Formats: sequence, structure tokens, C-alpha cells
Amino acid sequence: MNKRRIILAAVILMIIGVITPNRAAAQKYQGQSVVTGGVGFSVVGLFLGLVDNALDAGTNIRSTKTPVLLGAYDYGLSDRFSIGVGYTYQSLTLKYDGYYVDGNPDSLRTGSFTDRLARQNFGIRPMFHFGDNDDLDIYAGLRVSVVRWSYRTDRPDLGSDWVGNILGGASPVKAQALFGMRYFFTENIGFNTELAIGPSYFAMVGINARFGGN
Repeated sequence: MNKRRIILAAVILMIIGVITPNRAAAQKYQGQSVVTGGVGFSVVGLFLGLVDNALDAGTNIRSTKTPVLLGAYDYGLSDRFSIGVGYTYQSLTLKYDGYYVDGNPDSLRTGSFTDRLARQNFGIRPMFHFGDNDDLDIYAGLRVSVVRWSYRTDRPDLGSDWVGNILGGASPVKAQALFGMRYFFTENIGFNTELAIGPSYFAMVGINARFGGN
């Protein structure tokens, strides 16, 4: 799912929540569990430009990136509060036919090269839920997570230390503000969207399954 479709789906679901406030719902039952799987969009594409420069790739550069793949589990501590865990994954791949050693324009190396950079994010997500209906769940909260980067290359003269140099020693602990909605079209199955400030995505859409609760 591309950027425009993700954003459009997020906006449509947010509009539904605004124009139907009397049907605003919550994960309103203590002990209820909600499992989510979805995809999101992030600004990691900006980072791709930094990766390109750092690699000094010279010719026929092809870059691809996956959407943010995510999963979450939320558990209702009370009728208004839930605590959950979340995981996201995203990767960047660069393929090119040549590169410059240490940026020297006279040191072009030719061949077929691939570099892959992946980001994983593990976090906890306390949420406050609004409303009093079973169909539409509006919630807001915070996600505090730890980010792990990994890197692979088939170039013989490039190590992984440059990744840390690009990140500038940034803390692996990240905070993200979340605002989201879930709509359940059956007793147990629904879909949702979230808008967020902070890594690892700023918009997502997903499928939900709920079970349990008093």
C-alpha cells in the first residue's frame, strides 16, 4: 500500500469519527484484548538520501523500501485504559553498479553491489479510550520504544560503523504520540487507523481482532 492510500484511509476514518461522535466507542471492557496487524508510512525515505551519500554509490543506483510493517497487542486494564506492546519493521535496499572508495572520484569500483539497512522498533503503548459504544473505538496515548538498526553489504571495503556515524549517536529510546480509531464491523473483527508524531510512522491502517473482556 503506497503513501497516498495510507494517508487517504487514515483521513477517511478520522472523518468518520468526527461526524459520528455519538457512536464513539472504546476498548471499554476491562480484560479485553485487541490484536492489530497493519502497514504504515514513515519519513525514512529522507534517510535513504543520507545512506546514498554515505555509500558514495556512483552508477545506476536503484533504491527500494518496504512500508512500515507493524503488529500490536493491547490489553484493557480498566474500562478506559489499556496497556500494550508494539513492533514495527522497515527496510531499505540499495543496488548499484559502482562506487567510489572514500569519495575519491578517481577510485571508481565497478560490479554488482547490494546494501540493505533494516530498522526494528519494540515498544510499550499505554492508551486512554473515549466513548461508550461497541462499534467505534477512539483512543490516544503514547508509545515508548527501543530502535534497533541492522546493516548488510556485499562490498568488501565497507563496515557497519558508518550507520552509527549517520545516526549521530542518537538515543535508541524513542517516544511517539498516538491518536487512533478502530471500527468493528463484526463482533470480533475490525479495522483501524492511527496518526502519530514521532518514529516509527506518522500514519497507518490495520486489521484488528478483539476477544475477552467483562
